[in-house]
Amino acid sequence: MNDTQTDRRIPVYLLTGYLGSGKTSLLKSWMTSPLLQDAALVINELGEVGLDHQLLSSASESSAALIANACVCCTGLPGLAQSLEDLFWARLERRIPRFPNLVIETTGLAEPGPVSQVLLDNDLLQERYRLAGVITCLSASTAHQVLERHAEARAQLQGADLLVITKTDTVSPEALRQLTLKIEHQLVHLNGHEAGRTQVATSAHANFSADQMLHALSKGSAKNEHEHEHEHEHEHEHDHDHDHDHDHGHTHDHQHSAEAYFWPMPEALTPLTLPSRIAELQQCLGDRLLRLKGRIETSEGPRLVQLAPFEPLACITADDLSTAPQEPKGLTLIVALPLSPAQQQRLTALLGS
Repeated sequence: MNDTQTDRRIPVYLLTGYLGSGKTSLLKSWMTSPLLQDAALVINELGEVGLDHQLLSSASESSAALIANACVCCTGLPGLAQSLEDLFWARLERRIPRFPNLVIETTGLAEPGPVSQVLLDNDLLQERYRLAGVITCLSASTAHQVLERHAEARAQLQGADLLVITKTDTVSPEALRQLTLKIEHQLVHLNGHEAGRTQVATSAHANFSADQMLHALSKGSAKNEHEHEHEHEHEHEHDHDHDHDHDHGHTHDHQHSAEAYFWPMPEALTPLTLPSRIAELQQCLGDRLLRLKGRIETSEGPRLVQLAPFEPLACITADDLSTAPQEPKGLTLIVALPLSPAQQQRLTALLGS
């Protein structure tokens, strides 16, 4: 095991979490910290039109690489490796600032195991980068449904070195306590003897700082090192597999059963029109609608629109980003498949209206 105090490789922080878990809001606040303000970013989004990189570029001047319309634990893996290689050579040749660390924000459908494996399977990446920690976000308001319904969320929980329960302001203290107990129990079920390696933290309004994040990861790393040495002293008979491929009983050469659609909205909408159109979309797709996000124009000015799984109402806020969107204005939908013929027909009609 490399001593992180003397390891000169670039530390990589892998930020994951299911759709709508608050990853981007948390990362946006981290990028204003001196600890991560010069970090390079690799942002993975499903859909041709990305919002996360627009949100993050307003908070950071770092070198960002966008891997659009591909999940990095599936078809996006070659793109991820290429992005990491390109960033390293650009750094070495001084075409971009010499970033001290790197953050990968994955799409909400990515499992962390295959992404971590990219750093081990590529000789250049293994020589120049080290995985410093997997941070998983989980929304307090929808955690129960997300973990129950989506295997990707359970894999993200299992792969976490640090779990950040986000949006804690949306639930009561007692509900948060019960959720924490359930998650701790689930970690024991998922990770067995390794359950204690996952640090658990909470965040409201993205107030879990970069300093707290790095401290929690170092605390967990020191604890894991101590437990690892303790196990060797007692010569346990069981053979532990720590190659981080996270085989959960299925292979990773799969495609997620979800598809991204773009809903163009080039014309300004009235304040009443937008919610009614979103409600019509929800009525059409039901729980098949996994995510809705984008930047649009209304008669009252530009708006950011976001809807997470199992949340009944979209969050519509003033779009105060300093940069005008280069992409077409509209909303990206992540839709679970398969759709019925009637749903597909109605969705096509809605997107074209």
